[in-house]
Amino acid sequence: MSNNVEQLDAESAAADKAAHRGEPALDVLHWLHQVQHGVLGTLSTEPTVQGFPTGSIVPFALDHCGRPFIFIANIALHTRNLKRDDRASLFIHEGGTEGDPQSHWRVSLNGHFVRLSTGDDTDSECEKISDDEYDQLMARYSQRVPRARGYARTHDFHFWRMKNIESIRYIAGFGRICSFPGHDYLALAGPDQFEAMRAGALSHMNDDHVANMKEICRAFHAIDSQRVHMAALERTGCLFKSSEPDGYHFSPFESVVDEPQEFKSEIIALLHRARAVEAQAIQEQN
Repeated sequence: MSNNVEQLDAESAAADKAAHRGEPALDVLHWLHQVQHGVLGTLSTEPTVQGFPTGSIVPFALDHCGRPFIFIANIALHTRNLKRDDRASLFIHEGGTEGDPQSHWRVSLNGHFVRLSTGDDTDSECEKISDDEYDQLMARYSQRVPRARGYARTHDFHFWRMKNIESIRYIAGFGRICSFPGHDYLALAGPDQFEAMRAGALSHMNDDHVANMKEICRAFHAIDSQRVHMAALERTGCLFKSSEPDGYHFSPFESVVDEPQEFKSEIIALLHRARAVEAQAIQEQN
């Protein structure tokens, strides 16, 4: 028995070492950018299976710190579960592949969710956010789930955010497996990364490229605004703020920015895609 345990320990150590030859936290940021829904694991409140894990398919988006957040109905079982116990996991995996699914990447983020609320909410368990932050979250989420604004108007939906990511279970295929603290991911995904470069690029866009930002908003968000301001430039995309009509609009990059110099190429690629969309629309009208 001891030999088997020693062998398993050795294999686990080798898989951990192999996983850390790359950058697991950076891989997770890339994967969360690529995938738009996952399995939310909560602890059931149903009497017959109370405390058992329950999985639900949920769309999600990322806030400015790279934290996943979801938009869920008050009546849903997973919402009732989170109200009882805020511990949960978000599991995502590589999709659209053939062969053995265990040979492809997957990751589970484990942490605590909190309901986000604006206004005079009396629930002491929720996290109060401003109307402006709510609008920014909706811009990020509705980019992935276009009908979300309708859900907010007709159903009792709320944003829930994974406020504390305790740990991440990372599997990049056979023999590349590890667990690491959530703060390793948050330090890499957060707004402090490439701060100086982003600040300079943000100023440059707002000073010299307003017309280009209007093109992007027209193509991807169907608004022809009088004014457009880049409110945030992140490793995963751009958050625009428009006036007349007023609102926030998130446009993702094709890839996560890994090096500071990539901001320029990703913004140019975003503009090229916007122009292709507009050209296609004109062609279809003719």
